Amino acid sequence: MSNAFDFPGGIYPPERKQRSNQAALIEAPLPNRVTLPLQQHSGQAATPCVMPGDAVKVGSVIAKREGMISSDLHASISGTVSDVSATHITIESDGQDAWQRLPPLDWQRTEPYALFERLNESGIVGLGGAGFPTHIKARVIERHAIHTLVINAAECEPYITADDLTLRHYAGEVLEGAQIIAKLCGAQHIVIGIEDNKPEAIEALKHALPLVLSTSQPITAELKTIPTRYPSGGERQLIKKLLNLDVPSGGLPADVGVLCHNPGTLLAVLQAVRDGQPLVARIVTLTGDAIAQPGNRWVRLGTSIKELLETAGLNHSELKQVIQGGPMMGTPLPTLDTPVTKLTNCLIAATLEEFPPAPAESPCIRCGECESVCPVALLPQQLHWYARAEDNAKLERYHLFDCIECGACSYVCPSHIPLVVDYREAKRRIRLQRIETAKAEHAKHRFEFRQARLAREEAEKQARKEARKSQQRRTSTNSTTSSAASSEKVDLRGLRIAHAAAKASVKKAEKTLARVAQEDPKQPLDDLEMQLATAQENLKAAELQLAQAREQPSSEESS
Repeated sequence: MSNAFDFPGGIYPPERKQRSNQAALIEAPLPNRVTLPLQQHSGQAATPCVMPGDAVKVGSVIAKREGMISSDLHASISGTVSDVSATHITIESDGQDAWQRLPPLDWQRTEPYALFERLNESGIVGLGGAGFPTHIKARVIERHAIHTLVINAAECEPYITADDLTLRHYAGEVLEGAQIIAKLCGAQHIVIGIEDNKPEAIEALKHALPLVLSTSQPITAELKTIPTRYPSGGERQLIKKLLNLDVPSGGLPADVGVLCHNPGTLLAVLQAVRDGQPLVARIVTLTGDAIAQPGNRWVRLGTSIKELLETAGLNHSELKQVIQGGPMMGTPLPTLDTPVTKLTNCLIAATLEEFPPAPAESPCIRCGECESVCPVALLPQQLHWYARAEDNAKLERYHLFDCIECGACSYVCPSHIPLVVDYREAKRRIRLQRIETAKAEHAKHRFEFRQARLAREEAEKQARKEARKSQQRRTSTNSTTSSAASSEKVDLRGLRIAHAAAKASVKKAEKTLARVAQEDPKQPLDDLEMQLATAQENLKAAELQLAQAREQPSSEESS
């Protein structure tokens, strides 16, 4: 089924998916050693909770989430912890593959708070590439009313077929995982958006959809097949294509009542709830002309990329580079001595002929091709000039942060200008500037809060002093009582105002932290986490002072 809704621009690069989508989904060999980075998600790195020499099983917690935006990390093999550093944990396998699972849950009968906790303790993050912690995303109902859950099965980038194979083999499980998320976020409607170049996955979904819905809660679901075009898998583009809704500039899908999830993430959600299985493995596409057996593999997190590619017949003499992700938005790996992480959805072992060096950049000829293909209807040419001129005000005026860095503009540029590189650098510069501004504002608020607290404490001290004097003189009893009550009333009112301000500061800090983490998963969040923690401390102090004031009889009487 298709619809008339559409987004602007887009391109049609060679798909090159057949090299990996023709082979069966198989298990990669169990590694003898895994190296698990503590930073495999948006936000703060996890904090180790094991020591060298500790014995672990598959699923044992080895690092705990740190801060608001973070995720737990689990052992992906059984064996012995051999190294714990500030950046990673290494485990040597015992060859037993012994598991430690959580108790299974019946999601239809389990209370939401228990499901939220299960997602939290299972270490699940978005497996489409962003890595945003799923337990945080599922709590969107606390700030937004969600009416539709979108299963983003477009998988529009060339080479990548992990979602395709996931749906061919686990369509029913993905849909059940979607029902769990729909229950948590309050969505009454599920829409599966998939490109028409995945016929087998589409048939699997058509078969599974009525079976799942027949036993589901009052949730409707529909499958929408859309024409193949890059980048239809972008959240904004897919929401426009499926629902004809426009996510506002600087906003998130939740702002229009929509939540998007990747099929792999939804499968992991079901496995965590139904089977008690934390996120310790994922499906990875292995492809490129430098390997002999391309396909998709279930791979344990922490597996060496070099060893994984060698199991697929890596030809070192033909290998030019390995790209993690797709050719449009992926990142070339500087070394193969790096592990598979939660964010590794595809590895392209490319030859020189497959990905030849880019031609030398030449001056912009103002052809307008970049503007015609931009899926966000931006003006890439102007953004390019302002980025190189470091004109941050103009960049923000021209909505730089709406750019999804899809690479369509760079792909069609006849001058071979690395436009996306310019935009990424400009975004990084502006984000750092924003953080510095936020830090200065935060310091100002802390100073003002402290001054207000000191003034309030001094006023309370003077009020108590005057009350004691009045009691000692035992004169003008009625007048003294009225004056003290009035003083207490003013004090209580000030405490209420301070409490409301502190509460607003916490909400603002939470919103800023969540937005920055989703905009750029690689952006350091230490300063924003610190600001949130300080705001929370101020709120606790304000709540305590307000509670103490309310306990005083004179305060209650005067309020």
